[in-house]
Amino acid sequence: MDLHITYHTIMDNNSDKIVSPIRTAGAYFFCMLTAFIIMLICTRSSPLYVFNNWDDSNSYFTVGKSIFKGLVPYRDLFDQKGMMLYTLYGIASLLSYKSFLGVFVIETIAAALTCIAVLRIYDLYMRTGISLFLMPFTAAFIYSTRSFWWGGSAEEMMMPLFMWGMYLSIRYFKTEYPKPVSDRTLIIGGILAGCVLNIKFNSLGFFFAWMVMILIADLTIDPKSCIRHGCIFLLGMFIATIPWIIYFAINGAIYDWIHVYIYLNVFVYSEKLPLAQRFYNMLKIVYSHMLSNPYCGVLAGFGGASFIVMKSRWIEKLNIIMLSCCTALVIFIGGVELQYYSLPLWSFVVLGGVALGRIAEYLIRSQLHEKRMYVRLFAGLCSLFLAGIISYMTSMNTFFMKYDKDDMWLYHFTDIIENSGIENPTLINMGCFDAGLYTTCGIVPTCRFFQTQTIKISDVGDVQGDFIRNGRTDFVLIRDNMPEHIDDHYELITSEEWEQSGYDLTYYLYRKVR
Repeated sequence: MDLHITYHTIMDNNSDKIVSPIRTAGAYFFCMLTAFIIMLICTRSSPLYVFNNWDDSNSYFTVGKSIFKGLVPYRDLFDQKGMMLYTLYGIASLLSYKSFLGVFVIETIAAALTCIAVLRIYDLYMRTGISLFLMPFTAAFIYSTRSFWWGGSAEEMMMPLFMWGMYLSIRYFKTEYPKPVSDRTLIIGGILAGCVLNIKFNSLGFFFAWMVMILIADLTIDPKSCIRHGCIFLLGMFIATIPWIIYFAINGAIYDWIHVYIYLNVFVYSEKLPLAQRFYNMLKIVYSHMLSNPYCGVLAGFGGASFIVMKSRWIEKLNIIMLSCCTALVIFIGGVELQYYSLPLWSFVVLGGVALGRIAEYLIRSQLHEKRMYVRLFAGLCSLFLAGIISYMTSMNTFFMKYDKDDMWLYHFTDIIENSGIENPTLINMGCFDAGLYTTCGIVPTCRFFQTQTIKISDVGDVQGDFIRNGRTDFVLIRDNMPEHIDDHYELITSEEWEQSGYDLTYYLYRKVR
């Protein structure tokens, strides 16, 4: 059988089929259940893990909880992600102040929204039964990648934004074009883009391509509408940004917001390389990440290729090419190759699911009976069970389930601080990002540079050095290297070694001499 002809036949048989979005309570519950099970296994924020000891997540948690203690990000606490991310972590801290249980709830809701969007994309191309069967596998592949890392990344919080953006874009070009795009779609797309802007703006390549494709469509329909549609999209982005404009204006911190979040990230954090070298490095990074995440790499690549060769309009093909290329370009053009940066790319795994689902539907179409609810329910539960197994077997985090509090230096240090007799103790974290002691002890930082940064600005060392020289904090957490003047006001009370990601680390806890 000629697979090329077969795939075209599949599309011909369904080219006029527009399935309405899945809205039933049962489908939403299934998405939430899928998200809960996969998050329970894949993220270290889960109750199955003793603690999420990823320094990035702890940094977001520290800044987030500090918002509700009156501190203003960027001005009072230095970190480089967007305000919406810190707000999500702040809300999580209201649910659980000294643990990641609240973050787990936020992650589960975000994953559920992603799953619903995946279902809606699948529903555009295949019967609901197959959509429900494929969705848990898709989620398992995405969230068990190395790109997911330890849980709680900015990229993870943006996954529902990308997936819903993809759904809106694919739906428009498949079912509505050449009619003009609706104002409702534009405003929602703009709001999604605005949320990405206020979480981690170097992921905006996806929505740049999203809007460029709308303008290309306008040029083929009604060129006069380009400016109007562009303004509506920007209005959506502005709506999503209004809360933070008001917040920083009230607190007199507009400059700090723009300087730290925009200027430093753009002009200081990224590598300074010639443009050609940037593109070469970007391709190497994408290739490396595909090798590190082979299941997602193969599915996304296969799905993208299938989308290009299938019988569809040129603008649908161009849409997928633009979305994927611009996503990778803007994320990696800065030269940073951290594993979790590539998570947004795996939203295109859904294209592989579309290809497999359409082929499966063609092969078994005579056996499909949508009215047999019990068959779909059984198939869905089987797929969820298998997705859980896949998550457990492939996630890089499951080995960490064996640890408990007695095994971790973090909780040993926490006991010492909590039993020190100091009321409302203060702490500074030196030599590394936030190692988690702020979280487990419930401490709000008193130093703007509450953790050591990798960004190359002299203020970090100067401010932290001043805290040490003048004994301005009760406890000092140090990793590996001792700062100058540490013995002037502090004494070592404990130290422990810890192996993490293949590195042997040593943590020291100093206490101020009274």
